[in-house]
Parts: sequence; C-alpha cells; structure tokens
Amino acid sequence: MVALNKVIIAGRLTRKPQLRKTPNGIHVTDLLVALNREFVTLGGDKQQEVCFVDVVVWGKQAEMSAESLDCSSPVLVEGRLQLDTWVGKDGEKRCKLRVAAERVQFIDRRTQGDKSVDESRDRREDFVCCET
Repeated sequence: MVALNKVIIAGRLTRKPQLRKTPNGIHVTDLLVALNREFVTLGGDKQQEVCFVDVVVWGKQAEMSAESLDCSSPVLVEGRLQLDTWVGKDGEKRCKLRVAAERVQFIDRRTQGDKSVDESRDRREDFVCCET
C-alpha cells in the first residue's frame, strides 16, 4: 500500500519563535500557527473558527525562523505529520500530533534598506498573540 504524508498550511504565528539547541547541538524551534476559517452556517450566519497547529523546525531553518519571524508573522509551512509520544510526570502515556517542517516560507516580507518590513501588519487575523 502506498502512503503519503504531506502537509501544507498557511497562517500566522501566535508567538515569537524561541531558538534552542538539542544536547547534540542541533538548532530547533517550535512554532504555533493559527489557521483561520470563515464559513456560512446552514442558517446563513457567518462564523469563524481558528485551528492552532504545532510545528517543529530543525537546523538552519530553525535559526532563520527565530531571527526573522515574530508574533503574527504570516508563514507557509510544508512538512509531514509526526506523532510524538512520551510518559508524563503522572506516569500516563501522552501523545501529540504536530507538523515536522521541511520548508518554512516567510510571507509578505520585503526588505527596505537594512530593515525587514511585514506589509500585512494592518490585516492581522482575529487572534491574539498568546505570548510576547
């Protein structure tokens, strides 16, 4: 049987990426991407929902993401689904589905002189940054 594990999402970050290193010295950062969806109910009412997706970024892309992105930065992420499992402090088995990024693209970024400017700041989506 053939299997395909490919994810493409576009949204905005809910917090500034924090770069860290593994014990082996590999750079890694976690992104939390908000995906907004607007729809019309059967009754004709407009509704909006937000889906929050955890993304892990490794290596040079993790470094670049931490340097270039901020809270509410728009991004396009290509990657694969990854299931992480661990045992919690309470002894219970835990799991979390997230996207392991293969490519992170910064959207609406242009360089003016020495500054990088995000032209979409005026059009922020309807979510609030959770952390600063």
